[in-house]
Amino acid sequence: MKKHFAYYNQYKNGIDIAFDDNVHLFVSCAESEKNLHTTPNSQRLIDNLAIDNPLMYATLALDCELQNWADAMDEDLSLIHISE
Repeated sequence: MKKHFAYYNQYKNGIDIAFDDNVHLFVSCAESEKNLHTTPNSQRLIDNLAIDNPLMYATLALDCELQNWADAMDEDLSLIHISE
């Protein structure tokens, strides 16, 4: 498996990923999130994910799973409020 390095590029609002064989991939956050339906909470968590764990963000974006992840984050929050 190729080694990789990923980081959030604040100037381009996206994830830059570099592989050992000099292949570079850019995942645009604006494009990845343009059709998402989020709450303020899930949007905050998505933004934090891009910065704190850019490789996971890119994986979710490329697998078209960001919406499912955002929905799961909102469900987790609603369960916390119910149990309190």
